Amino acid sequence: METGEYRLIVDQFYKRLNEMEEKECSIKIAEDKWSLKEMVGHLIDSACNNHQRFTRLQLEAELEFPAYDPEAWVRVEKINTMSWKELTVLWYSYNHFLLNIIEGIDPKNLKNTWKKGNDKLTLEFIVQDYFRHMKWHRDFFEERLKEIEK
Repeated sequence: METGEYRLIVDQFYKRLNEMEEKECSIKIAEDKWSLKEMVGHLIDSACNNHQRFTRLQLEAELEFPAYDPEAWVRVEKINTMSWKELTVLWYSYNHFLLNIIEGIDPKNLKNTWKKGNDKLTLEFIVQDYFRHMKWHRDFFEERLKEIEK
């Protein structure tokens, strides 16, 4: 699969993350709203879950995966206690690892499916959706930053 656009998304967002100050990244504007660190932690969780999908769906024609509850994961991971630099480097490195996996996908495996409830999602769709999700969070990150700066 061609990853030029995806690589650009990762690199540009990483550059933006590196412009942030540690102190503002742990701020929670409300108990039920994630800090910037928690948002990046969620994106690491997304990378982790999709790593399994991207790899395993090249080895099997159809699979089911465990459910993912983002709120529960953020609650137990205690992301706000980590350094901003460690989080951003992990996110960046993990995404470059995923880009390597994506570039190596045999086109015949792109139609392999994740059975998610009554839906069947192809590997091709899952890869595209991963980056749609990342772009959505990149934009939401900017909105949250504006809320913090008020």
